[in-house]
Amino acid sequence: ATPIPQAMASIASQLQAIKSALGSTPESTRRPITRPSVLFDAKEAADIDLRAILPIALSGLEHLTGVDERFARYSSTLFSQTSLEVNREQQTQKENDKLNKSISSYLRLLAGYLQLPAALKTLEYLIRRYLVHVYNVDELLLCALPYHDTHAFVRIVQLVNLGNSKWTFLDGVKSSGAPPPRNVLVQQCIRDTSLLETFSNYAAPKKGFLHSRTVVCFCTAVIVECLGAIPKLDSNIVQRVVGYVFDSLNPDIGADRDYKAGALMIVGVLATRATLAPKLVQDLIIFVARAAQHDALESVDLPWLRVTVMAIISLVQSQSVQEFRKKPLMILKDIRDFSGVLSVLSSEFNIENFVRLYVESLVDCSTSDESCHVHLIETMETLPIKNFVERIVRKVLGNCIKASRVTDNPDINRTGIWAKKIFAAIEKKYSCELRDAIRKFLEESEINSVKGDSTSKLLSLVFDESKSMPSEISDANIWFSLDHPKAVVRQSALSKIAKSDILKKNTANPQKFINMQDAIIRSLYDDDLSVVQAALSIEGLAAISSPRGLLKAYDDLLVKCTDIIHKGGSKASKACDVAVSCLEKMVMEYQVHHMEHAKDIATVVFGLLIVHPKTLKVNLKALELAKKIQWDFYASSPLVYELTAPEVKNVPLESIASINMKNIQAFAETFLSNPNKHVEWLADCGNRSSFSRTLFLLIVLQALLIPTEVLDKQVNLCQVCLPALKNEWSHIQPKGDCIGDEISIDNLEKCITELVKHIFNNDTDALNARILVCIFWGLLRVQSSYVKQNSMIDAGENTALDDLFMYFITSPDNNIFQKHLQYLVANCTGAPIQFISKYLVDEGLSAGVQAESLLVLASICSTCALSESSSMDESLCMQLLRLFPSLIVPLSHENKDVRSSAMKFIEGLSLVWQRLSTSVSKNGNNGKFPMSSPAFGVFLESLANQKAMISSDARFLPAYISSMLSPSQDLMVPENLHERIDQPTKDAILNFILHSSLKLSPYGKLMVLSALKGVGSILFKAEEVKSLFLYLLDRRSQHQSGHDSKQILTTHETQILCLLLEVINTSVQQDCLSSYLLWVC
Repeated sequence: ATPIPQAMASIASQLQAIKSALGSTPESTRRPITRPSVLFDAKEAADIDLRAILPIALSGLEHLTGVDERFARYSSTLFSQTSLEVNREQQTQKENDKLNKSISSYLRLLAGYLQLPAALKTLEYLIRRYLVHVYNVDELLLCALPYHDTHAFVRIVQLVNLGNSKWTFLDGVKSSGAPPPRNVLVQQCIRDTSLLETFSNYAAPKKGFLHSRTVVCFCTAVIVECLGAIPKLDSNIVQRVVGYVFDSLNPDIGADRDYKAGALMIVGVLATRATLAPKLVQDLIIFVARAAQHDALESVDLPWLRVTVMAIISLVQSQSVQEFRKKPLMILKDIRDFSGVLSVLSSEFNIENFVRLYVESLVDCSTSDESCHVHLIETMETLPIKNFVERIVRKVLGNCIKASRVTDNPDINRTGIWAKKIFAAIEKKYSCELRDAIRKFLEESEINSVKGDSTSKLLSLVFDESKSMPSEISDANIWFSLDHPKAVVRQSALSKIAKSDILKKNTANPQKFINMQDAIIRSLYDDDLSVVQAALSIEGLAAISSPRGLLKAYDDLLVKCTDIIHKGGSKASKACDVAVSCLEKMVMEYQVHHMEHAKDIATVVFGLLIVHPKTLKVNLKALELAKKIQWDFYASSPLVYELTAPEVKNVPLESIASINMKNIQAFAETFLSNPNKHVEWLADCGNRSSFSRTLFLLIVLQALLIPTEVLDKQVNLCQVCLPALKNEWSHIQPKGDCIGDEISIDNLEKCITELVKHIFNNDTDALNARILVCIFWGLLRVQSSYVKQNSMIDAGENTALDDLFMYFITSPDNNIFQKHLQYLVANCTGAPIQFISKYLVDEGLSAGVQAESLLVLASICSTCALSESSSMDESLCMQLLRLFPSLIVPLSHENKDVRSSAMKFIEGLSLVWQRLSTSVSKNGNNGKFPMSSPAFGVFLESLANQKAMISSDARFLPAYISSMLSPSQDLMVPENLHERIDQPTKDAILNFILHSSLKLSPYGKLMVLSALKGVGSILFKAEEVKSLFLYLLDRRSQHQSGHDSKQILTTHETQILCLLLEVINTSVQQDCLSSYLLWVC
């Protein structure tokens, strides 16, 4: 709000001083009671003489001149001393017109500064001297309206006689004295569009005068809000505001950025809310484009340029513009980095329709304007045009068709070059879309008829640069023919290429737009095999094509042909011929030019080396050519691929199986000779398809079965192949848990023969699963044989066994490998119990691994207990029984599944003890097995009877086993159990447990001692416990005294020491502790 009250006292004092200086005389007794004023109260103003107000106005004018020097010129006109004598009522019309013009220009200028007290000082003089509130109402109110929310505006309105003018809506302000919000002005503009036009005209820039930011922003806000609120913008409303837009964007007027921002806002609203006349849209596009061009030349910041361009985009996309006229197009293309600006905008907004229209318009203009052509290429390489490549191609080819129909057209070659450059730019990013667009154009062309020239021939007239070359084999003709919708045309074009030397000509210029070699490679993917066959007949393609692209085409073609052959039907014979031609082309021609890709060729051929009845011809050709591939794996393998003439026509399955078996044997021998060299490549080959996987797995299986006196190679083979075999199993989804149940480790040779016969079955996944099961048996057989030959070797040194064991245990399909696990533990380790015990007591193992390991042991126990007696079985039984002390660790585990599996092992041990006791009784070797005593059997049986309690509660076992082995009796253990196991036997069992378990890791020791601490002081009857206790005490003492810092106890060792001290403390009264310690020591 204007600080009027604060200025009142100062102005009043100035007036009094002026009056004294002038020596004013008392005024007439008939002076008016009130006077209009924006500074003083109406009655107070009546007492103030005009001559007293002029100095105040001049002081205000001086201040305003300091802010804007344009005010200076009014000091000698509106505010001169002579102005005191001006009487508007006595002046002529001409004099008043001149005065009004001066007042109007001053009020326009003052509109930007009316918030200043100095402005009101000058306005006060205009009201008193020139009666502007009477004669210049419009100019006065427009000057004040930007400050509609101030009390100064209210005072000005209250001075004016609104009458029946367009300002009558301000009557409420006059009566209430409340400043109106902007919404009141907007609503009035909606009701009275002439007021909207008034605002638009008032704010519009003039060549010699620009409003301040305050006025421009206010008027723009009112206009934009009004346009946004009007339900329907008709042409009448649009015409009332477009003048402001054109003037603001006119570079000749030189409006500042505030004007341009306001104009662009109005353009945005009109574009989205009104249906504009096409001419008006084009005019707006031109004016906005010129503004953008001007900003670019003036190096205005990039964000501002983007805003201007977005206004054009909004116009084009919202108004559904169908064409870009040349004038705005030429303006836009000359804007610096216009393509880059559009690229940034396209990443943030959806401007696809604008880009499409812009590019299409450039295509039309570029036929006659080289600068447009250059800009078109740049634009297509910069902007995303994928979705309208077809429209561009249609326009380009349409122009080419027109050019070809003009007789003796001198510009026909130039048209061809023009089109080639456009297509070259498109092909860089959108080669597939370009080809599809050309093909669609040819399909839909009305010219392509039997009666007239074909479209491809007409286009070849435009695109052909070499008139010396026959038209039927010109580059363009072939290129368009290769993408022709009719297969017979494509085949004919390829046949002409095969008979010509056109590829040699293209070799000299590989960058030519019509890339012949790529077109031919695309033909290898043609759905019509006759076209593919024609493409394969072309000589020299390997010399000029992309090696990887061509090899991939050969590979994909072979896969496609074998699929067609397997499905059968009318195309199978043709597919067989094409596959054979492809193999010959790849091995005999491609390899010569690209020897570095011999490995890749060998990989492609690998899956075809298993002979199948349906693909017999292809497989035999692959086997024949494999020997010519410069790849050691094939070169070192004596392959079989020849058949007699009668056999070729009707080969029995037995003969095919025999060929496959011989070749697998040959490959296996090569593989076994150096598995490290070949395994990675073979595994990669196996991953290409189910057939390839079958061959790889059969090679591995056969390599494991080859009779050899030196097992080292096969052991190495196991180590090398295991990672790949694990990976292969992960690719197979076996159906059910009974895969390979009938397979025996002793008849694997027979199994592989049967498996080879089943190669022709459809379910290759099931076949591969069976082969893998056999391979795992083969691995175990090799390991078992190796252990038998090298009995002194520590099983811990053979990491392959641990890898296999962990894989079988953790595999999601571990039910399939239960027999493998049992065989591995019992026959491949040399020391089964030593091998598997680490999986029971190691702290870092997962609960799942421990639980599964215990189940394996339980299965071995069942097998051992049910087998016929033999010295080997008895030895294994004793090893299992000696494992009992370690079993206390999983029996005390916090995981219920681990405890449950451990109890199954306990049940198995009880069966083993029964089997062993019977065998010992028969053989009379009782003294030989101290753990075969009846009491130990009773002990195991009692634990097995508590299966439910031990499995469900981890705290039960320590309490129960302590009750069984301690001298005292309680209700937890049945009384007859103490009668069946006397104290010496209990002590023997306890000593057996402690003797074995104290050889475990600190974690294992802690778990066992924690379970047995309930027996109390009898723990210390075992020498091992005494030694451990003293050892830990000594180490702690050494560390505490600082004599040996390395003697620090681990966490588990500290817990063991604390546990033993607790046992002593609870077993002996406090006053006898010292003597007890001496006794222990």
